[in-house]
Amino acid sequence: MSRKIKLLILIILSLSVYFIYYQTSNKEEKIVIIGDRFSEGINSYGIKDYSYIDFYLNELKEKNIKIKFNNQYIKRDMSIFQMIDKIQTYPIIKRELLEANILIINIGYNDLIYELAIEKTLNHKMLEEKLNKIKNNYQLLLKEIRKYYKGKIIGIGYYQDNQEDYYKNIGIRKINQVLQESNQIEYIDITKLLKEKDKYFTNPQSIYPNQLAYQKIAQEIITKTLEK
Repeated sequence: MSRKIKLLILIILSLSVYFIYYQTSNKEEKIVIIGDRFSEGINSYGIKDYSYIDFYLNELKEKNIKIKFNNQYIKRDMSIFQMIDKIQTYPIIKRELLEANILIINIGYNDLIYELAIEKTLNHKMLEEKLNKIKNNYQLLLKEIRKYYKGKIIGIGYYQDNQEDYYKNIGIRKINQVLQESNQIEYIDITKLLKEKDKYFTNPQSIYPNQLAYQKIAQEIITKTLEK
């Protein structure tokens, strides 16, 4: 092989390596996360700490991926109804959804708690009506989102603990079912992911998991958003 050909091959290989590095180092993930109290990183003792979002963003940074991220849609009291209203009302949200290439959604719990709280007594028929209302609102939210965002939606469910509130657990099961059965969503099953309850819930009386759990959720998001 002549020296010129060898030199040409070396140049091509060098340019290829540079191009791959350039593409990786300049890649930007535009992320929108819609979340409630479970996205804030509240630990098992009710203190705001490192969330699965923090772990997820750190992982992206370690992979030299640039991030454009706005956390204004993560609020402790965020509900499906609130988010529908925001998307329909504010142009900035429409623009951010249009520009995003990753969308993570983790809401529904506050809607459930509100619907359960406004009734002094409940029966199965009333509960079914309320859960259908939440389901319809969730489907409306996804429809509104899809007007602007065309990429992958990661839907994070809620942990279901059958030892606690009977009606609340039925409600959580319903919310998870809506996410799991939607063809719009890549679902993360939190109950299955955190099935070792003693390991992931330091305080058994708390609805919030510990840091190991949030880290595990973040890794699942990484798997769904980057490794597929």
